[in-house]
Amino acid sequence: MKEPLVDAANYSLAGDGKRLRPIVTWVMGVNQYGLNPSAIVPLLKSLEYMHTASLIFDDLPSQDNASVRRGRPTVHQVYNIAIAELTGLFLTQKAIEEQTELDQFDAKTVLQLIQYSAQITEVMCMGQAMDLDSKGKRLTVEQLNQLCFYKTGIAFEASLIMPAILAKANESEREALKTFARHAGIAFQIKDDLLDVEGDVSLLGKPIGQDAENNNSTFVSILGLDGAKKEMWDHYCLAIEALQEVPRNTAFLKHFMNYIVNRDH
Repeated sequence: MKEPLVDAANYSLAGDGKRLRPIVTWVMGVNQYGLNPSAIVPLLKSLEYMHTASLIFDDLPSQDNASVRRGRPTVHQVYNIAIAELTGLFLTQKAIEEQTELDQFDAKTVLQLIQYSAQITEVMCMGQAMDLDSKGKRLTVEQLNQLCFYKTGIAFEASLIMPAILAKANESEREALKTFARHAGIAFQIKDDLLDVEGDVSLLGKPIGQDAENNNSTFVSILGLDGAKKEMWDHYCLAIEALQEVPRNTAFLKHFMNYIVNRDH
C-alpha cells in the first residue's frame, strides 16, 4: 500500500516556504545560547512540522479555502480534504515525537518544553477559531492585534522561547522575548495585509486580494494603506525597544525585524 500521509506531509514540507521559525531558533539556540547544533535538530524539525500543519488546516475549504500555498496547489487540492486533515494531525504528532528526541537535555527541561509547545498549539487553534468567527465582521485595531498575536506572534514566540527553555534562560529574559515576539508577529501580519493589496503574485506564491474576496477585516481595510504602514512601523519600534531588555547580542533579531517590514513575499 502507498503511504498517502507521508507523501502529503513531504509534499507540504517541501514547498517554497521561508522557514523563518527554525532559522530563528537555530541562530538563537546556537549563536546566543551556545546549544549543541546537532542536539537541537529535533526542535527545528518540530517547529516546521507544527507550522506546516497549521497551514494545511488554514487552507482547508471549511476554513480559508485556499488553492495555492508556497507557490503550488494546496494539499487538499493535490490529494483530498480527508488526507489533508489527517496530514495536519499527523504532522502535529510528529512534532511532539521530535521533541521527545531532545535526549541531550535533562528530562524535566524537555517536559517543560513539551508542555509549552502544547499550550502554544492550543492558542494557535483558538486564534484560528477567532479568525474564522470574525469573517464578515468589522474588527477594531485592538481586536486585530489580539488575533494577529494568536495566529502569528505566538509562533514567533515559540521559536524564541523553546531554545530559551533548553538553555534555562531566566524569566525576565523570556518575558522580554515574548514582548518582542508579540510586536514582531503583529508587524508581520500587517505586512502580509499590505502585500495582499500591493504584492506581486509571482513573488508571493499565492493569489493577492484574498482578504477582500473573503470579506476579512485587515489592518488595510480598517486603517487604509498609509494607516496600516504607520501601525506596522509602530510595532517595529516596540519590538526593537523590547530587545533592550534581552541580555544578549540582539543584532540578528534586529535584522529579522528589518526583513519582516521590508520583504516582498
